[in-house]
Amino acid sequence: MIRPSLGIAGGVALAASLVLAGCGGGTPSATGPTTTTATAPTTAPGATWSNAISVAKGASLTVVSCASPSLCVAGSASGQSYRISDGKPATIGPVGSTPSPQGTNYLTCTTATFCAAVPNQNQAVLFNGTAWGAPTTISSAQGFESIGCVGTTFCVSIDGEGNSFVYNGARWSGNVGAWGAANQISCASPAFCVAVEGGPSVWNGHSWTQPSDADPQGQLNSVACPSPAFCMAVDSAGDVLTWTGSAFSVPASIAKEPPLSGTNASGLTSVSCPTTTFCRAVDSIGRVFNYNGSSWSSGTLIDNGHDLTSVSCPTVSYCMAVDQSGRAFVSASAS
Repeated sequence: MIRPSLGIAGGVALAASLVLAGCGGGTPSATGPTTTTATAPTTAPGATWSNAISVAKGASLTVVSCASPSLCVAGSASGQSYRISDGKPATIGPVGSTPSPQGTNYLTCTTATFCAAVPNQNQAVLFNGTAWGAPTTISSAQGFESIGCVGTTFCVSIDGEGNSFVYNGARWSGNVGAWGAANQISCASPAFCVAVEGGPSVWNGHSWTQPSDADPQGQLNSVACPSPAFCMAVDSAGDVLTWTGSAFSVPASIAKEPPLSGTNASGLTSVSCPTTTFCRAVDSIGRVFNYNGSSWSSGTLIDNGHDLTSVSCPTVSYCMAVDQSGRAFVSASAS
């Protein structure tokens, strides 16, 4: 599982004024994308990210999920949630009940009126676009850590003991089995999901494969699967791994951490891919990396001195990233 300034109006105005720039396309190779290694954090001229938007001062935001540019939901390490609509944040309130979430990627949104979360050891909760509903207790769960959904009638979750449960739009199933905890789950369809932590595991609609030893160099922190034929995973060593339909590529380094003092250089923390030719990844020293279908850019520093913990891109023209200091950053274009 994934473990781990400008005024609001100015940031929102900047994001709203940006126009989508063209992105190159391509087909990922079986051995992984061509990479450009970042040797130091840089701030690109004309960078398309807004300045910091204060969502919850001092809160450690661990996850953000955007169903669309008009609805993003962020969650904190203490289980609080925040709606960010058109760049304007508002507190939704706690997700479920205490204790705090076991994993960082404990919620996901698929439509403007549907989010699902597993914020407690054995609770699952749904969001209707306005408020969180009453928790559903799944007695056999042992510390939920992540969840992935497709539409409003399919979700799958894995707990810290390797128990997995499926939601069918009305109720949660019993344990369908898994191979251990998962830092994140991404689903392209009810018949295809990938879970990552020590190694990637694939869901075929009925069961999970045993995790493969695809990444001996680091812990897999995040995965994004826009298609059963394409996923992108990122790890704690600053590497990316590409799924091409049958297996993951060897790890390719895109984010070597420079020796900066006072930072927590723990690699890539999150990735989001709305299409097979567009991804964005963030790291623990405040950088964003862009994938255009064939190669990764060097890192652009947007959050100096802070850990970017999660990124969500519902489209190629809109992304949001959050950090451990309760702040969000919006990009309304891609390069």
